[in-house]
Amino acid sequence: MTTKSVLVTGATGRIGHAIVEKLTAQGAKAVATDHDGERLQAAYGERDNVTTIVADLTSEEDLKRLAAEAIAEAGQIDALVNCAGIFPNRQVINMSTDEWDLVYSINLRGPFILSREIARHMVEREVRGSIVNISSGAGTSARTGGSHYCGSKAALEMLTKVLAIELGPYGIRVNAVAPGLILDEVLAQPVPEGTHEYVTTLLNGIPLRRTGRPEDIANTVAFLCGDETEWVSGAVWGVNGGSQAGRTHLPPSE
Repeated sequence: MTTKSVLVTGATGRIGHAIVEKLTAQGAKAVATDHDGERLQAAYGERDNVTTIVADLTSEEDLKRLAAEAIAEAGQIDALVNCAGIFPNRQVINMSTDEWDLVYSINLRGPFILSREIARHMVEREVRGSIVNISSGAGTSARTGGSHYCGSKAALEMLTKVLAIELGPYGIRVNAVAPGLILDEVLAQPVPEGTHEYVTTLLNGIPLRRTGRPEDIANTVAFLCGDETEWVSGAVWGVNGGSQAGRTHLPPSE
């Protein structure tokens, strides 16, 4: 890992925390942000390689402040990981406009504003940096109750590709990682008795027959932030155990 400083949003979530731990273990210094200061303190305490900043990702002014403070603390931002996201489940006929707007604000508007601010910094400082957006398998696979979530992730993937085109001439790479089903505890066949029906259904559609770990996503993010992928941009990396490869629920042919 040659990345010097990385800004990670949603840094107290399962995936965000794993990303911070992976990057710092490889020698990077992290600026970790979340809207909850107590959770940030509990997650990172006082560490030389992690700076914490509380920020409201629904506020443009707070996002601008976050970018400015992160740059001031780190001196230079070499990579940005837009990991923060929310995923409520509600069918359209029962959904309020406020809930729709909140999901898009955090999942799409926030990454747009922060990417813009950090990209301006990278261009000004001539940093050949990396931006990684955390998307979801829901960005290409519709699910009931997920019109706002699926739509925001699909748009985030297209934003990733547009940014890759626009920022490529400056040497800035932009990619997305689309996780599949991520749980803290890895499940394996046979499915444990009492497992939630939703998890069971998804697990049966994963060819590698286990759910993902937060570390699976962190490993891919670290790869994309490093110099080994200096010619990789505009890509959406599915990290899902093969669940997006095709239909896996059909009985085997004779």
